[in-house]
Amino acid sequence: MTTRGIVILASCAVALAVAAFVFVGRFSSPKSVAVSARENMMELLGARIAKLRPDANVLALGNPFSKESGYFDERRQFEQAGLRGLRQGLGGRAEVKVLFPRIRPEYLANPQSVVIPPDSRTPLSFLIEAASVEELADAHPEYRVIVSLIGLPMGIDRLKLWSQEDARCFALLLPDLRLLGSPAKTVEAFQQGKLLAVVVEDSQQPSEPLIVTRENIQAVLQRQPKVFGF
Repeated sequence: MTTRGIVILASCAVALAVAAFVFVGRFSSPKSVAVSARENMMELLGARIAKLRPDANVLALGNPFSKESGYFDERRQFEQAGLRGLRQGLGGRAEVKVLFPRIRPEYLANPQSVVIPPDSRTPLSFLIEAASVEELADAHPEYRVIVSLIGLPMGIDRLKLWSQEDARCFALLLPDLRLLGSPAKTVEAFQQGKLLAVVVEDSQQPSEPLIVTRENIQAVLQRQPKVFGF
């Protein structure tokens, strides 16, 4: 082999090594781990929905700020990972329609006017206009399960959607259930069928998702109320 050939091969080897380093680094970064965890949690939630409400169409509430985000925007990546996991969990047995609730106009006019608890896992709960969630649900009555990737909107307990006798129910990712008022109200929401399933991080088994339904809500609340924000 000529000297020039050796140099070319060496250059290629270095390029491949650098590419492999970048690839591994990218997909083992804290961000990529968090994105994968979100997809996994939503896949588990989707699988539970498929079991509890087989063939029910799903209305997914997404992050309104992700609509105009670029492909590499963090909000967009987290949003897409969650939706990808949801569809995988449902296994193609249900139609998923993604819609975006409105942001409260007072926040858009003056962000400082809206108070967001610093420890809330779903800050968008305090930015979403609750009435817009009801409007989206009313406009699509054929979607019987409402999956929110952004939490419940503050004031949902005052909506007709929440209080009326209806077969529609919610499934949630990492929600702040303090919005319902108390642990007792949370249990009631599960028992009445308004909350179908919730996926949270199991504080007793770090990095492990935990699916909460009416069957285990009281036990989970007793052992680890902080996973719901209490």
